[in-house]
Amino acid sequence: MLELRFFAGTWEGEGEFWSTEFSPSFSQPVLRVEAAFRLGGHWLEQRFTWIEQPGSGGAPDVVEAARLWGYDQAQGLLVSEWFDNRGRRATVTSPGWKGDELAADAVILHAERKIRAQETFTRRDENS
Repeated sequence: MLELRFFAGTWEGEGEFWSTEFSPSFSQPVLRVEAAFRLGGHWLEQRFTWIEQPGSGGAPDVVEAARLWGYDQAQGLLVSEWFDNRGRRATVTSPGWKGDELAADAVILHAERKIRAQETFTRRDENS
């Protein structure tokens, strides 16, 4: 769980979402994340808010999501479950930080669709 302490606190950032069967690619100019350790420090809870452009080119939509990160001792992996207000759910695993990057594999479920994805977090310094 010590590997996750970097994510605790309130963050605003930017990112890029690549095209998937759920949505076209888009840049994310403002993503807000609030994170704190919960349940005796065994889980890191994150709350996300961002604007997402729908695939139909319609009006942008505010997306809210919740995520719990923990550690699976049997697998030796960081694990998380992700849920958002569009009905999507994801199971995520990561071996942890390698230098300043944390890569995570995800399986996203939405309606009857399932897609594999990868997230990469890059640490620039202690605060970004």
